[in-house]
Amino acid sequence: MSSKQFELSRPPGDGISRIKFHPTDNSKLLVSSWDKQVRLYDTQKDQLTSSHQGHQAAVLDIAFGNEGAFSGGLDRRVLAWDSSFSQTTEVGRHDGEVSALEFVPMNGILISGSWDRTLRAWDSRVQAAASPVAKLDVEERVYSMSARGALVAVALAGRKILIYDTRRFENPLEIRESSLKFPTRCIKLMPDCRGFVCSSVEGRVAVEYLGIEKSNYAFKCHRQAAGDNTDLVYPVNAVAFHPVHHTFVTGGSDGVVSLWDPDNKKRLKQYQAYPTSISALDFNASGSALAIASSYTYDEGEKSHPPDSIWIKVISENETKPKAKRL
Repeated sequence: MSSKQFELSRPPGDGISRIKFHPTDNSKLLVSSWDKQVRLYDTQKDQLTSSHQGHQAAVLDIAFGNEGAFSGGLDRRVLAWDSSFSQTTEVGRHDGEVSALEFVPMNGILISGSWDRTLRAWDSRVQAAASPVAKLDVEERVYSMSARGALVAVALAGRKILIYDTRRFENPLEIRESSLKFPTRCIKLMPDCRGFVCSSVEGRVAVEYLGIEKSNYAFKCHRQAAGDNTDLVYPVNAVAFHPVHHTFVTGGSDGVVSLWDPDNKKRLKQYQAYPTSISALDFNASGSALAIASSYTYDEGEKSHPPDSIWIKVISENETKPKAKRL
């Protein structure tokens, strides 16, 4: 691998479900995995600084709060990790597996989504298990969520997309059906909240704008020629936006990470393939580093596969800039 990236020491021993950088600290990286643990790394020192095994089953998602962090998973519980990353407390529970978490800093609300077909909002200032401040029934299981500012985008089974304003959480601002014809793997709001990007299990990505549907488009990616004019099609598991230039990366089960310019509808770069599926991606707060989780996602069933790994890739200033539009 390139000298401009390195592999984190002491990665999880079972599937990596999510990786998230701290919203202001470039070095703090939170990692959840199927080994029931949540880990906190200092990426600048290549050091595992803390971990907890408060869950009784796989951890599916994580989120940094204003202080500490949160996690949720197959044990149906939402846990808070205190600001010193030493103790956990239970925030609340769902009736089904917790599949997605997003923290909204402006109002201190944690949003959890579940396979029990509900969204629940929790007051992060409450230190012990409590009832949610809001509970919304949705028509299908929650697959993925993304929060920016006051907005939360929710991707459901059945290709439904819901957009909420967390200040008026009772009813969605928008309900739409994804333009992708197969189940959604990941959804990410654009940094300027003009729209969102979502990816599917069938090697496609959609770029969709709020209130301007005529500008929406989709494209094929993460495919490999298999001969006889056919392609091997891989799920696109992860999407992450650059915080400064608003270009985005995708990661697929082909082990490839690609960088895209959404306004010019172009691929800017395809990085060298990683050992196995890309399960998660995230840029740090300044956009100077990209964390990449290489972790087999079992799209091809049980088989021998490389060990899980997390790579920290140094990102240059010009690398993620969109190209100037041609006149």
